Amino acid sequence: MTSDCTLRGMFDRLDYRHSTRGRQLVLAVGFTCLLTGYLLVRVSFTLLPARKPDLTPIPEPEAEFHAPAPHILPPLYSSFHTSELQLPQQDWSRTHPTEDEKFLFVAGHTRGLGWGNAVQEHILNAYLAYKSGRTFVFGNFTWNDDGSLWSDYEGTGKMIPSQIPYSVLIQGPMVGDRFPSGDNAPRAVTRTYFDHVCPHKMQIDRGTVHSKLSSQTSAWEITEKWISALDNTNEPCVQSTQSSGPIYTHHHIFGVRTSLLALWPDLKRSPIITHFGWSPLVELAFDMNRDLLLPQTSDLPYLSSNSYTTNTDRYTEIPGLMVIHVRRGDYEMHCRTLALLSEDFVSVNAFPGLPDPFTVPPHEEYGNNTPENIEIYRKRCLPTLQEIAAKVAEVRASPAAHGVRRLYIMTNGRPDYVRELKDALWSLGGWDMIASSRDLVLNWEQKFVSQAVDMLVAQRAQVLLGNGFSTLTSNAVTMRLANDLPIDSIRFL
Repeated sequence: MTSDCTLRGMFDRLDYRHSTRGRQLVLAVGFTCLLTGYLLVRVSFTLLPARKPDLTPIPEPEAEFHAPAPHILPPLYSSFHTSELQLPQQDWSRTHPTEDEKFLFVAGHTRGLGWGNAVQEHILNAYLAYKSGRTFVFGNFTWNDDGSLWSDYEGTGKMIPSQIPYSVLIQGPMVGDRFPSGDNAPRAVTRTYFDHVCPHKMQIDRGTVHSKLSSQTSAWEITEKWISALDNTNEPCVQSTQSSGPIYTHHHIFGVRTSLLALWPDLKRSPIITHFGWSPLVELAFDMNRDLLLPQTSDLPYLSSNSYTTNTDRYTEIPGLMVIHVRRGDYEMHCRTLALLSEDFVSVNAFPGLPDPFTVPPHEEYGNNTPENIEIYRKRCLPTLQEIAAKVAEVRASPAAHGVRRLYIMTNGRPDYVRELKDALWSLGGWDMIASSRDLVLNWEQKFVSQAVDMLVAQRAQVLLGNGFSTLTSNAVTMRLANDLPIDSIRFL
């Protein structure tokens, strides 16, 4: 065992609450480090030759020099863009599709929303292309498509990439990787290649297709109607009309509890889900921070040292780990908006049989609500420190949480809030470790996709205590259900 003689190494990064023996060890290591430093300084001054002080006046500098910050603007992920353009299924010598090639690009895909919203839609778009037998065309995770490289996040002054390649976040058939052996579906291509090989495209308007639906809130029927529309054309280059918006919307699909039920059994078995994976960049971030999540004695393999197999095989459960999702920041206003609009849990979070269900309270006026109903939403969406601690204690006492000793907090809360939350949770006792998103050590590229790291951790936890109104939680729940983790291991605040 090696010692880290920095204050950061001893105290700051990991929030251990040591046993008496552990505290004695930390004090002993600290004293040893201080004594060693003192002796080294004494010996150095003893051995150095004595010299007279330099009394020459130090010239005043003409201008103060400030070294530039190592990172001023967010990364652009150029190497990921380049790798996507080099996918082997893209033949840049062609100027038009071959006879057996047919493409689908959803030009009206989600823009200006978070990663959780984007990935849930991306999954369904890829599934639609797969079921229609067409090549899926993928663009970027898009915050802003006005041609800018960076955007001011909601006017906060925080700069973020305007677009991020999906391969920065995920791997699998949705970003051009191979389908499993025996599945001859065409591999996905980039929008850049699609525009190159398809200068002339057929546009299909969402409204035209959806006007034929008997139910606007059935993902299965929407998918079937689009497959029918695509089967009825021989045009190889097809895209949805950008101005008509997403095919699968929050209002009709992701915010409706029953919308995905009929589609789920087939979606779950499709390679879009079975061969979904997190990108090497995200997996490396997990591996570099596994000391926050796993005991040192864990024999679970490092993700970045093993080749990809399947979703189920790769992302196995982490015994002893509980993950909770605590949103703050924008949720202080968002939760009230959800109450005023009488929103439900995100559809996957409302699947039948899941614990801690939410019932939308009766209301008379859309866009308004009673103070009592607003309080109901507040407790489930933006609970207090005491309410969170009480819920964690309740879940820890359940059979699904047997043996849980480590806690990871997915959060966008400010550092002072996270410290207060940790203190409230430590007071419950029985923890070996409590860590949060704020404790992750990430490189510059990982920093701007840290929400994907959180999703990976949540997907693998022995128990997940999520926020039912959050798409970040719902994507983790989707993968837990797909990988057949116990239903009672999925809980909600």
